[in-house]
Amino acid sequence: MKRVKDPKLFLSIKTFLTLYLPEIRAKSRNTIKSYRDTLNLFFHFLKSRKNLPLHLVTTEDFSPLAVKEFLDWLIDERHCSSSTRNQRLSCIRTFYGYLAEENMELVDNYSKIQKIKQTPVPDRTLDVILTIDDIRLILKQPNAESKMGLRDQFYMALLYDTGCRNSEILNLRLKDIYINSKGEGSIHVIGKGNKFRATPISGHVLDLFNKYVAVFHPQLNKTQYLFYTVRKGIVNRMSNDNVSRFIKKYEMSAKAINPNLPSLHPHLFRHARAMHLYQAGMPLALVSEWLGHAQLETTLIYANADITLKQKAIEKVVNSNNSVFNEEPFKFENDEDVIKKLYGLAE
Repeated sequence: MKRVKDPKLFLSIKTFLTLYLPEIRAKSRNTIKSYRDTLNLFFHFLKSRKNLPLHLVTTEDFSPLAVKEFLDWLIDERHCSSSTRNQRLSCIRTFYGYLAEENMELVDNYSKIQKIKQTPVPDRTLDVILTIDDIRLILKQPNAESKMGLRDQFYMALLYDTGCRNSEILNLRLKDIYINSKGEGSIHVIGKGNKFRATPISGHVLDLFNKYVAVFHPQLNKTQYLFYTVRKGIVNRMSNDNVSRFIKKYEMSAKAINPNLPSLHPHLFRHARAMHLYQAGMPLALVSEWLGHAQLETTLIYANADITLKQKAIEKVVNSNNSVFNEEPFKFENDEDVIKKLYGLAE
């Protein structure tokens, strides 16, 4: 292994990622991964654009000019969005601020990096929303009589029913599915920023869960990942790529029935669930809690959705045949039990 030119820098990086962020700043694992990815991207930029290998990188290479060039490279070469560019800038700022706390000579550069402006982000809009009929069609595609079909159907049903992020579903362990004394189910999720929430699951999805467990978790090992793969006898958490593969598979079969179905990805199920809840009368603040948003403003995207799209969806919601899982009306009442479950006030 080649000797690094600036060992103090790399020791600071290690301390920043393994001690400062998790212990001092109490950042979540996903947030720390974002910082790590940003630093690795910056090193990749230095190597590809400045022919500077990793072992020769020094603190001086984190100059304000280099940071600006890195941000331009993200947009021009990697075609990142403005929000991604801004997020990478935020990570660099925090890391350089950490360096400046250890070395006062870096304060001037830190001030200049702080002055680098973020790129304005266009107002978020929902260009594509899956309708209730779309969700029904997709969930009918897997052959639930087969082992993999049962898994895939349950995964997509849980993804939609809970409105969870794909990463949150993949991180679930068997113990995170909770069934109370009344036979009602919920999932316990640790979301962004280590924020805990408990989200109810419907009776239909709970039935799918019981069928799935009987096949995939006969030993009832509560610590095992809910969704897993086995390769060469080794059990691993199911990957994002695996999810993308089977969702794409069912997209193609569903499009044979409805050619107008949009391209599917896991987050589209989350958007659909949130919009259906909102259009069915759930207050926006409760939708925000359901999704695990840190700020209510993030949830306003559903309130600001295209008026025509909203009107068409509302017309579907008020039908007598508007539930994804059965023929019962899909609506949200001011149900205290649901509110208590969302806020952790009920088992």
